[in-house]
Amino acid sequence: MKKKLGLFNSVLYWINLVVAFLLLISFALPYIPPKSFPTISLLSLAVSPLIILNFLFVLYWLFKLKLKIVYSLIVLLIAHFHFGSFFQYTSEENIPETENSLTVLSYNVRLFNAYEENPQPKVVAETFSELIFSQQPDVICIQEFYAKNEVDFSAYPFQFIYFRGNADLGHAIFSKYPIANEGSFNFKNSNNNTLYADIVKGKDTIRVYNLHLQSLGIVPSISSLQEEDQERFRKRTSYAFIKQQEQVENILNHKKSSLHPGILCGDFNNTPSSYVYHKLSENLNDAFVEKGNGIGTTYFFDSYPTRIDYILVSDELEIVKFETIKKTFSDHYPITAKLIWE
Repeated sequence: MKKKLGLFNSVLYWINLVVAFLLLISFALPYIPPKSFPTISLLSLAVSPLIILNFLFVLYWLFKLKLKIVYSLIVLLIAHFHFGSFFQYTSEENIPETENSLTVLSYNVRLFNAYEENPQPKVVAETFSELIFSQQPDVICIQEFYAKNEVDFSAYPFQFIYFRGNADLGHAIFSKYPIANEGSFNFKNSNNNTLYADIVKGKDTIRVYNLHLQSLGIVPSISSLQEEDQERFRKRTSYAFIKQQEQVENILNHKKSSLHPGILCGDFNNTPSSYVYHKLSENLNDAFVEKGNGIGTTYFFDSYPTRIDYILVSDELEIVKFETIKKTFSDHYPITAKLIWE
């Protein structure tokens, strides 16, 4: 029995080394363009599970009072300082509505469930109306907008809805305040695109981008991944990472032309440890990191929580509130942020 336990600990030790090493490699991922090393970029999808595994190893070796605890403990400490805290806590502030404030809501609505087995359009419309009533957003950015929906957007007289080609699906920006300028740009060899609108409130103009980056094309199920050919999965996902990099480059180049404070929000289809998140947030502030609570889950991959939806804000705008709304009809959670400026 003692011999078997020793063998078990030895095997576990080597697994621990591999898991710690992979997490160590992941620290470089935000700085490695997927075009250069597409396969390595896939590791960004595994950062959260790697953190959990290393934490479990710490607990195990601590229970066993073994010095082997040191490997996972060190990489977890580095991860904390490198990626930031994995759990946010901020106290809620009561900030009154002023001329210099703006509340933004971003939501991937999954075509308002139009193509689901049980779409329930009236329930979807009611849920969305309750969301608008409770959050009172000034601007709503919707990804995967479907034209034939039953939601009442009459409280938002200024609207920019874009459909690519003759499709009934696209993206949308709804605003309570005038839109001085609007536009969209499609990404090459992709069905994805980005919208932008210059929202005028009082004497100020805020540029809002509504993003929907390339989907990884992954069925959110571990069993589906196990059944799929791994080489095919690697190629498809690597291609999606490369397309995301190209799309981010287009967005950042376009953003340079704006003279206004900016907000980038939407479905990035990638994690906070990815290259695309790093590039997009490089000179912006993440509303969840600044004012969020919990781990910021916006999407579940087969019951595993991930954060792939974001609101990023330029320095001229102060983030005073952020919330992830857990009531949803989509496979994404809506997120909202309140911003003020001088």
